[in-house]
Amino acid sequence: MPVIVPLAEIKKVLAAIDPLPLIEAGFAAYSRGDVVVPPVGELVFADPPGDVHIKYGYIKRDDFYVIKIASGFTDNPKLGLPSGDGLMLVFSQKTGVLEAVLLDEGYLTNLRTAVAGAVVAKYLAPRQVSAVGIVGAGVQGRMQLDWLRRVRKFDQAVVWGIDEEELGAYRRDMESPGLRIRKTLRAEEVAAAANPIVTCTPATSPVLKAEWIR
Repeated sequence: MPVIVPLAEIKKVLAAIDPLPLIEAGFAAYSRGDVVVPPVGELVFADPPGDVHIKYGYIKRDDFYVIKIASGFTDNPKLGLPSGDGLMLVFSQKTGVLEAVLLDEGYLTNLRTAVAGAVVAKYLAPRQVSAVGIVGAGVQGRMQLDWLRRVRKFDQAVVWGIDEEELGAYRRDMESPGLRIRKTLRAEEVAAAANPIVTCTPATSPVLKAEWIR
């Protein structure tokens, strides 16, 4: 029988792991041609709006392959539910037997995305950061800021959100000694103040314009 691992256990294990070098190594393996990642499967829903992605892949000569199912339903917060959910299925690469079900509730997807942002910033962001710009004040907007602090030093973040309530919650959650959060409803203010900018929204039309960016 496969092992079923709930989110609390996943977070407990992650506390003892630094995923940044692991994600970085995964990108390098992909660039060398050592990773097999077929095209993404997708289900799109109109009413209510949402999508489900089915992603899968493996590193050649590794012990396992993984199939991930992750959903995003943007109206869920109106129902008091998180917008994302999901799980991962871990199979033996030698036998195809299902070894584990990771009931991560989309957390590993969010973590992977935020850590990937930090890997990009490690190599491409300016060495001297005047302020970090975050476009999107949801879960990913929080995690991106948290992981950026691990690869760059800065004391100010300028954050765009959809309303004052969302931005107020963001500031309460993320501001700390040594990090000031400046909130705004105008994305051009983010671009004017920040030299690295992270976008993390489900927007269907542009929020930033090229001519605003420094």
